Amino acid sequence: MQELMERGSSVAMIPGAYQEATAFTYGRERVALARRKGFVKYCLQYGYRLHPVYTFGESETYYTACGFEWFRLWLNRKGIPTVAFRGLPWCPLLPRSDVEMLTFVGPALELPQISHPSPQEVDEWHARYIDALVALFDKHKAEAGKPAAVLEIV
Repeated sequence: MQELMERGSSVAMIPGAYQEATAFTYGRERVALARRKGFVKYCLQYGYRLHPVYTFGESETYYTACGFEWFRLWLNRKGIPTVAFRGLPWCPLLPRSDVEMLTFVGPALELPQISHPSPQEVDEWHARYIDALVALFDKHKAEAGKPAAVLEIV
Protein backbone atom coordinates (compact mmCIF):
# COMPACT_ATOMS: atom_id res chain seq x y z
CA MET A 1 0.00 0.00 0.00
CA GLN A 2 2.81 2.38 0.86
CA GLU A 3 4.49 1.78 -2.50
CA LEU A 4 1.26 2.72 -4.29
CA MET A 5 0.87 5.82 -2.15
CA GLU A 6 4.49 6.84 -2.73
CA ARG A 7 3.73 6.83 -6.47
CA GLY A 8 0.56 8.88 -5.92
CA SER A 9 -1.76 6.10 -7.15
CA SER A 10 -5.43 6.19 -6.27
CA VAL A 11 -6.13 3.68 -3.54
CA ALA A 12 -9.13 2.44 -1.60
CA MET A 13 -8.89 0.95 1.87
CA ILE A 14 -11.38 -0.84 4.07
CA PRO A 15 -9.96 0.01 7.48
CA GLY A 16 -12.27 -2.24 9.53
CA ALA A 17 -10.70 -5.45 8.17
CA TYR A 18 -11.56 -8.72 9.88
CA GLN A 19 -12.17 -6.94 13.20
CA GLU A 20 -15.22 -5.41 11.56
CA ALA A 21 -16.32 -8.83 10.34
CA THR A 22 -16.03 -10.14 13.90
CA ALA A 23 -17.99 -7.19 15.33
CA PHE A 24 -20.67 -7.66 12.61
CA THR A 25 -24.08 -8.28 14.12
CA TYR A 26 -27.15 -8.85 11.97
CA GLY A 27 -29.27 -5.68 11.80
CA ARG A 28 -26.85 -3.44 13.74
CA GLU A 29 -24.94 -0.65 12.06
CA ARG A 30 -21.35 -1.04 13.29
CA VAL A 31 -17.88 -0.14 12.11
CA ALA A 32 -14.60 -1.22 13.68
CA LEU A 33 -12.67 2.05 13.63
CA ALA A 34 -12.00 2.98 17.25
CA ARG A 35 -8.47 1.55 17.18
CA ARG A 36 -7.88 1.56 13.42
CA LYS A 37 -5.66 4.60 12.81
CA GLY A 38 -2.98 3.35 10.41
CA PHE A 39 -4.94 4.39 7.32
CA VAL A 40 -5.09 7.95 8.66
CA LYS A 41 -1.35 7.94 9.35
CA TYR A 42 -0.61 6.81 5.77
CA CYS A 43 -2.94 9.45 4.34
CA LEU A 44 -1.17 12.12 6.38
CA GLN A 45 2.27 10.86 5.36
CA TYR A 46 1.45 10.94 1.67
CA GLY A 47 -0.98 13.88 1.60
CA TYR A 48 -4.07 11.92 0.56
CA ARG A 49 -7.73 12.87 0.92
CA LEU A 50 -10.07 10.70 2.97
CA HIS A 51 -13.65 10.14 1.82
CA PRO A 52 -16.09 8.78 4.39
CA VAL A 53 -18.14 6.00 2.80
CA TYR A 54 -21.00 4.00 4.31
CA THR A 55 -23.18 1.24 2.88
CA PHE A 56 -26.63 0.76 4.39
CA GLY A 57 -28.06 -2.75 4.16
CA GLU A 58 -24.75 -4.50 4.55
CA SER A 59 -25.67 -5.35 8.15
CA GLU A 60 -28.47 -7.55 6.83
CA THR A 61 -26.48 -9.59 4.30
CA TYR A 62 -25.46 -12.33 6.75
CA TYR A 63 -26.71 -13.87 9.96
CA THR A 64 -23.92 -14.22 12.50
CA ALA A 65 -23.10 -16.06 15.71
CA CYS A 66 -22.71 -13.20 18.15
CA GLY A 67 -21.87 -14.67 21.55
CA PHE A 68 -18.66 -13.94 23.45
CA GLU A 69 -17.96 -10.76 21.46
CA TRP A 70 -15.36 -9.46 23.93
CA PHE A 71 -13.46 -12.75 23.64
CA ARG A 72 -13.70 -12.84 19.84
CA LEU A 73 -12.42 -9.26 19.58
CA TRP A 74 -9.60 -10.12 22.00
CA LEU A 75 -8.62 -13.07 19.75
CA ASN A 76 -8.69 -10.72 16.74
CA ARG A 77 -6.14 -8.46 18.44
CA LYS A 78 -3.93 -11.56 18.60
CA GLY A 79 -4.38 -12.06 14.83
CA ILE A 80 -6.97 -14.84 15.08
CA PRO A 81 -10.13 -14.06 13.07
CA THR A 82 -13.26 -15.41 14.72
CA VAL A 83 -16.25 -15.13 12.42
CA ALA A 84 -19.21 -17.49 12.09
CA PHE A 85 -21.87 -16.46 9.55
CA ARG A 86 -24.40 -17.70 7.03
CA GLY A 87 -26.03 -16.01 4.08
CA LEU A 88 -28.20 -17.78 1.53
CA PRO A 89 -29.83 -20.99 2.77
CA TRP A 90 -28.61 -22.99 -0.25
CA CYS A 91 -25.06 -21.53 -0.14
CA PRO A 92 -24.22 -19.98 3.26
CA LEU A 93 -21.01 -18.33 2.01
CA LEU A 94 -22.95 -16.06 -0.35
CA PRO A 95 -24.70 -12.98 1.06
CA ARG A 96 -28.47 -12.79 1.18
CA SER A 97 -29.69 -11.45 -2.16
CA ASP A 98 -32.99 -9.95 -0.96
CA VAL A 99 -31.27 -7.01 0.74
CA GLU A 100 -31.20 -3.54 -0.80
CA MET A 101 -27.86 -1.85 -0.27
CA LEU A 102 -27.27 1.87 -0.64
CA THR A 103 -23.76 3.33 -0.58
CA PHE A 104 -23.11 6.98 0.21
CA VAL A 105 -19.83 8.84 -0.27
CA GLY A 106 -19.22 11.98 1.76
CA PRO A 107 -17.13 15.01 0.92
CA ALA A 108 -13.39 14.56 1.12
CA LEU A 109 -11.37 15.45 4.17
CA GLU A 110 -8.35 17.29 2.82
CA LEU A 111 -5.43 16.10 4.94
CA PRO A 112 -2.14 17.96 5.09
CA GLN A 113 1.03 16.13 4.08
CA ILE A 114 3.06 15.45 7.21
CA SER A 115 6.09 13.19 6.66
CA HIS A 116 6.20 12.04 10.28
CA PRO A 117 2.81 12.72 11.87
CA SER A 118 2.73 12.71 15.66
CA PRO A 119 0.29 10.44 17.50
CA GLN A 120 -1.69 13.57 18.40
CA GLU A 121 -1.98 14.60 14.73
CA VAL A 122 -3.11 11.08 13.79
CA ASP A 123 -5.65 11.12 16.64
CA GLU A 124 -6.97 14.53 15.54
CA TRP A 125 -7.53 13.49 11.91
CA HIS A 126 -8.88 10.08 12.94
CA ALA A 127 -11.48 11.84 15.10
CA ARG A 128 -12.36 14.16 12.18
CA TYR A 129 -12.82 11.13 9.92
CA ILE A 130 -15.10 9.40 12.43
CA ASP A 131 -17.11 12.62 12.86
CA ALA A 132 -17.47 12.88 9.06
CA LEU A 133 -18.55 9.23 8.82
CA VAL A 134 -21.16 9.64 11.57
CA ALA A 135 -22.44 12.85 9.90
CA LEU A 136 -22.73 11.01 6.57
CA PHE A 137 -24.58 8.15 8.28
CA ASP A 138 -26.98 10.49 10.09
CA LYS A 139 -27.65 12.50 6.92
CA HIS A 140 -28.70 9.43 4.91
CA LYS A 141 -30.15 6.96 7.42
CA ALA A 142 -33.78 8.02 6.85
CA GLU A 143 -33.31 7.79 3.08
CA ALA A 144 -31.97 4.27 3.61
CA GLY A 145 -35.10 3.31 5.58
CA LYS A 146 -33.42 3.35 8.99
CA PRO A 147 -34.42 6.68 10.58
CA ALA A 148 -33.78 5.49 14.16
CA ALA A 149 -30.45 3.76 13.44
CA VAL A 150 -27.34 4.67 15.38
CA LEU A 151 -23.85 4.06 14.00
CA GLU A 152 -21.75 2.17 16.56
CA ILE A 153 -18.00 2.74 16.47
CA VAL A 154 -16.28 -0.30 18.01
